[in-house]
Formats: sequence, structure tokens, C-alpha cells
Amino acid sequence: MSLTIYKSSAGSGKTYTLAKEYLKLALRSEDYYQKILAVTFTNRAAEEMKERVLDFLIQISRGKHELIKVFANELNKREDQIIEAARTSLTHLLHHYTYFNITTIDTFFHRVIRSFSREIGLQGSFGIELDTDKVADFITSSVYDGVENDK
Repeated sequence: MSLTIYKSSAGSGKTYTLAKEYLKLALRSEDYYQKILAVTFTNRAAEEMKERVLDFLIQISRGKHELIKVFANELNKREDQIIEAARTSLTHLLHHYTYFNITTIDTFFHRVIRSFSREIGLQGSFGIELDTDKVADFITSSVYDGVENDK
């Protein structure tokens, strides 16, 4: 397993690249998308990426996208195999949409915290609160301390 990091500015094609890489993994098997976690910063970015992945998958399953040739090359498969893999993945994904994990960092950590709360026996619902005033005070104090210590 490897880690790939993409650094880019606004409008440079991040969503396209990430959706392409997501699909390259997802096309390994009809349910492989369940093993992928894609995390973004905002709800808007998560929704945009979900839409892009679904749009690509629909187009590929219809045989109408340039990524068919790209994936055939990169995955060592024939183009008809890529199209068929897209069809079966799309069908499976639509029937098991809750496992389509493109989410925000906040949502991901909330799920983790909720899972751990069950593990340690906390019952009922709980809320996660962020005292923004306290955080702002802490950051401001840290910056001032840094300025005083390092002229």
C-alpha cells in the first residue's frame, strides 16, 4: 500500500484527479468502493466529489468517457472489461449507497468518536461542542507568546 499526496491550488483539477484515482481503486471489484475512505474539508467538496465519481462511473458504464482508455492502460484490462466493471460497480454502489464513503473530516471523526463511545459503554446520544472563543483565545495567546519569545 502506498500514500499519494496531491498538492494544488483552486481550479487546478483536484476533484477530477481525486475522482479518477478513486475510480481506479473502485473498479478493482464491484464492492471495492466500500474499502475506500475519501475525506475532504467541506460538505460542498464532499458532495462535489461524490457527484463527479458517480458521473464518471455512469459515463464509463455507457462507454462514453476518455477514462476508459486510461483505466484499461493503467489496470492492464481491455476497454470492455472496464465498461463492465463500471456497470457492476455502479449497480452495487447504488444498492449499497451508505457505504459510499466520501465525507468531511468532521463527519469522519464524529463517527469514530461515536464508535468509541459505544465501546467504552457510554449510552445515549452526545454532542460535540467546540468552544470557539476558547480556541481563539488560546491561538491568540500562543501567537503573542511566540512574538515575545522570538523577536
